[in-house]
Amino acid sequence: MKWIQVAAGALAAVCAATSYAQAGSLEALLGQPLAQSRGPTIPSAKDAPRIAKPSRAPAGAFARALGRVQPDAASATRGAADAQIYRRASPAVVLIVTDQGIGSGSLITADGQILTNHHVIDGAKQIGVIFKPALEGAALGKADLRKAEVLKIDQVADLALLKVDSVPAGVAPLKLGDGASVQVGADVHAIGHPTGEAWTYTRGVVSQIRRAYEWNPDGKAEHEATVIQTQTPLNPGNSGGPLLDAQGAIVGVNSFVGEGEGLNYAVSVEDVKTFLARSRDRVAAPVPAESCEWTVMKAEAWTDPKGMAEYADTDCDGKVDATIFTPSRRRDPKVILTSERPESKGEVDAMYFDANRDGHLDWAVFDTDADGKFDLRSDYRNGEDEPYRWEKISG
Repeated sequence: MKWIQVAAGALAAVCAATSYAQAGSLEALLGQPLAQSRGPTIPSAKDAPRIAKPSRAPAGAFARALGRVQPDAASATRGAADAQIYRRASPAVVLIVTDQGIGSGSLITADGQILTNHHVIDGAKQIGVIFKPALEGAALGKADLRKAEVLKIDQVADLALLKVDSVPAGVAPLKLGDGASVQVGADVHAIGHPTGEAWTYTRGVVSQIRRAYEWNPDGKAEHEATVIQTQTPLNPGNSGGPLLDAQGAIVGVNSFVGEGEGLNYAVSVEDVKTFLARSRDRVAAPVPAESCEWTVMKAEAWTDPKGMAEYADTDCDGKVDATIFTPSRRRDPKVILTSERPESKGEVDAMYFDANRDGHLDWAVFDTDADGKFDLRSDYRNGEDEPYRWEKISG
C-alpha cells in the first residue's frame, strides 16, 4: 500500500551507470583508431582514483567509451586456485561497449551467445563486444571490436542475450552452474571491467540468497528475481559480468549494488536458465508515478475508545482512505485502519499497529476475503517495511 512507503520508508538499491553522448554509425566508429593507454597513474589524495588519459582521443561516443578502458594488468590473484579460475574463465568474459557506456558479459555458447544485464544495453543504438587479448595486459585495437545483436531480453530480471558472429579461436564458453548448490559463506569470484579497468578479478563470499527480491535502481522499471547477495567487490562496469563458483561456473550475473558497504547483488543462475528457456521477451511494467504526500483531511476526538482520530487521504484523490487512531492511554498501540474497497462504507480491510509509537510497524491484521473477519496476520521487526512473518488467523 502507498501509505506504508510513506510511514516506514522504502529501501532502494543503487546501480550506477556511465553515460555517454550519442555517436555516429557503428561502421564509421569501427574505422576509428582505438585509444591506447600509457598505463595507470598514481592516484593523488585530491582526485583519486584517476584513469589514465589515452595518448590519442578517437572521435565518437563509442570510441570515447573505449578510451576509458585500461588494458588489464598481469593478474594479481591470491593463491593457485584463484589464479586458475581467472585463467580459465577470463577469456570468456567480454567487454561490452555501447554508444552509452560500458559493461561486462559472459560467452555461454560456442556460437557466440553472450549473457549480460539488460540495463547494460538498454537504449543503445550500437553494441560492440571485445574479447580479452591473448596477451595479458595487451592494448586494445579496432580489430578486437565485434558487432553484437540483441537476441532477447528480460527487463524484469534485468537480463539480456547478445550474439556475435565469431568467437576467437580457443575461447571456451562458461558453463552455467547449479543454483541449488550455492551456499551462504561459500567463496565466489567475479571478473569484469569496473570503472573501465578491464578484466579485473575480485573474490568474496555469499552473504545471503534472497528470493523474489525487488529493486528499482534506475527508476525505469521494477525488477524482481532471486538474487545472490555477496561481499564480492563490484563497481559500475561490472554489470552483466559473471559471478563464479569454485569450479568456475556461472552462478549469477552481477547486477547492482546496495546502499552501504559490501552489499552487492547478482541475479541467480536459476533465473538465467528460466530466461534462456523462455521463447519471448519479458517486459517490465512501467514504474508508477511517485505517491503523493498523504494529507490529514480531518481530526476529531473519540470517546469509545478514547483517543484522537485523524482521517487521511493517502493517494491524493481527495477522499479519506485511512484512519490513524492514537489512544489516550500511552501503553496502547497506535493503529492505522485502511480499506482497499473502492466504495468502502466503513469496512476495514487492514489494521496496522505501532506498539511503542516509534513510527515503525510492529504487526498487522488483514481481512483478505472481505467477510468482516481478520484472517491473516503479519509481523514486522527492526523498522523494516516488509513483514518477516505471515500467519493465518484461525476461527
